[in-house]
Amino acid sequence: MRTVRPIGYACLAIIIILIVAGIFTKNLKLSSLGAFFVFLPTFGYFAGSMFFLAGLGILRIAWLPFWDTGIVDLGDIAYIPYMLVTYLIALTGLDIAAPIMRVPGPGHIILDIRWLLAFFINAIGLFIFFLGTMAWVSGKYRREETVTFWIYKYSRHPQYLGYIIWSYGVMLQSSLAPFSWGGENLGVSLPWVISTLIVICIALKEEIDMIQRDNDYLSYRYSAPFMFPVPESLGSLVKAPIRALFKKDQPENGREIIGTFVVYFLIVVLLSLPFIVLNWVPGQLIGIWPYNIWPFNLRGI
Repeated sequence: MRTVRPIGYACLAIIIILIVAGIFTKNLKLSSLGAFFVFLPTFGYFAGSMFFLAGLGILRIAWLPFWDTGIVDLGDIAYIPYMLVTYLIALTGLDIAAPIMRVPGPGHIILDIRWLLAFFINAIGLFIFFLGTMAWVSGKYRREETVTFWIYKYSRHPQYLGYIIWSYGVMLQSSLAPFSWGGENLGVSLPWVISTLIVICIALKEEIDMIQRDNDYLSYRYSAPFMFPVPESLGSLVKAPIRALFKKDQPENGREIIGTFVVYFLIVVLLSLPFIVLNWVPGQLIGIWPYNIWPFNLRGI
C-alpha cells in the first residue's frame, strides 16, 4: 500500500484537473473523460472478486485518497432508496437471500434478491439509454436541432438519466461483491455521487448552449422534465438550493454550474454524516443488509 499510495493520489489529481479544465475551457470531452475516470474504479470491484480478472482490481487505486482520509462513506445517503426497497421486501417474510436448489456437495444455489434488484436497476438504465439514443439518432436523421419526441417528452436528457440509473446498479453490485484474497470492500457511494453530479452539470452546460443555439429550446425546457418526471412539489424541493443561491430555477453560466455542484455535494455529505456518527456505514454493511443493521434489525422485530 505504501508503494502504490503516491500513484493513487496522482491519479485522483489528474482526474480533478481534467474535470476542472473541461469546465473552464468549455470542453465537454475533458469533463466527460474526468467523470468516466471517477467511476471507472467501480469496475475494479467486480474484477477483484473474479480470479481471472483479479489484476484489474488495481483500478481502485484512484480512490485511495478517499479511503486514506476516511471520507469514502460520505455519500452513503445514496444507498437509502435501495435499502428501503429491500427492507420492504423483507417485511413480507420473503428471505432476501434464500437457497432455492441444493447442488452436489454442501452448497446451495442462492436466490439473492439484493443482486436481482441491482441487475434490474442496471437493465432499466440501459433500456432508458437505448431509447434516448434511438430517439436522438432519429431526430438527427430528420435534421431536427432539438429532439422533442418519444422519450424526450418525459426527459430532456434520457441518455444521461439512463447512465445515472445504470451506474447506480453498478454501485450496488460493487458494494455487494464478495472479496476474497484478503481484499476489502470499502463502499463506492461517494465516487458515484461525484460522478452523477458531474454528469448533471454537463447536462446543465449543454442546456445553456442549446438555448443560445436554438430559439425553440427554451419552450421545450418548460414542457419536459430535466431528468426524471417527478411531482411538482418534489421538483420544487430539489431546486430549492439553486433558487436560494441564484434566485432562479437553473444555473445560466459556468460559474453557477460549479456553484450548483458544490452546493449539492455538500448537501449529500451533510445528509450522510448521521451514518458516520452512528457508526452505521451502509457501504460496508450492505452485503449483509437488512438482517443485523440498526435500526432495521428484522430478527429483533
